[in-house]
Amino acid sequence: MVEAEDKFAALRTKIFTESLVSSNDQPRWGYFGIPGSLAIGDNSYAPKMVKKPVSEDDSEPVRNIATAPCKKGSGVDVYFKFETPLALGDPYQDPGLINKKGKVWMLDPEANFKPPGAVKRGTNKLGYEYEPHCDSAKDPKAVKEKYMEWIPPRNIFSNPSKKGGGGVLTGGVLFGFAEPGAFPEHMPDDYDAAKKQRKKELEEHHAKEQESAFKGMDYGNKNFHPFSDVYGGFDQPTHIPRDPAPDNKNKYPHEAPFKPSHPMKKDALGCLMGAFPEHMPDPPPETKRKPPPAEDAPPAFRLGAARQLCNPTPSVTTLTRNMRAERPSSFMRPSL
Repeated sequence: MVEAEDKFAALRTKIFTESLVSSNDQPRWGYFGIPGSLAIGDNSYAPKMVKKPVSEDDSEPVRNIATAPCKKGSGVDVYFKFETPLALGDPYQDPGLINKKGKVWMLDPEANFKPPGAVKRGTNKLGYEYEPHCDSAKDPKAVKEKYMEWIPPRNIFSNPSKKGGGGVLTGGVLFGFAEPGAFPEHMPDDYDAAKKQRKKELEEHHAKEQESAFKGMDYGNKNFHPFSDVYGGFDQPTHIPRDPAPDNKNKYPHEAPFKPSHPMKKDALGCLMGAFPEHMPDPPPETKRKPPPAEDAPPAFRLGAARQLCNPTPSVTTLTRNMRAERPSSFMRPSL
């Protein structure tokens, strides 16, 4: 048995020698040095391959069936039998390709150029060419040389802001009222100030109103002025002219206007068909304590459960179709 040659033995020896030299020298990264790794020079994890020496007398050993790795993809050598596409050699052609016109070649090389679209025309109808005057443009170099030594005047001078906090009344923090920096006096604030202010505004508003609301005697549903004044007169006739019907009513000259003998009653008692209904008391229901359950009641099926349970869906649960779908083995017919 022969041990295989280590390819990184020379590089490992070189790194180990450099680590021994640098470990006694100055720190590598400034003030903080890095000690040499203990793994340098260790070849315990180096790959070792042991091969059996091949002698001249021994022939090659008998090998089993050797296969190549699986082919992947859509190449020709992947399939068992590669078939060409059906489109190759098909006489059918797309009508769009048949009627498609090729590139137009001009017989005369000096033919006029034809643009692909409409030529855009400018809005300048006079034909004068525009020349930019650049009157308002400024030369940046001249502006820089002009204002090189110019210093703008300073703005408003102010002291830095004073800082304070809750319970810290530093001098100069407060604006003050009578004296600068003085603490303002306490001014009491009424709790019902908003309610009193609203009451005062309502009193001023009601003082400007009338004693009673406006109440007209007209039933409405018409204009304040006649139709002829609102919509104009009807000078031109609009209908078939007819003679007005004669008024043949004989009015009797009464001494006074008509007054019913039993006018309609307007009060609450007079408008009723009978007497005023008697008062029927409606007392609130009396609260009673719920009696305890009977001693001979059936016990609950589990601890803490109610003694009586109701099933809200008895008809759905006991339906034959649902029971057969839930437990088909119970409805299976016997078979030999």
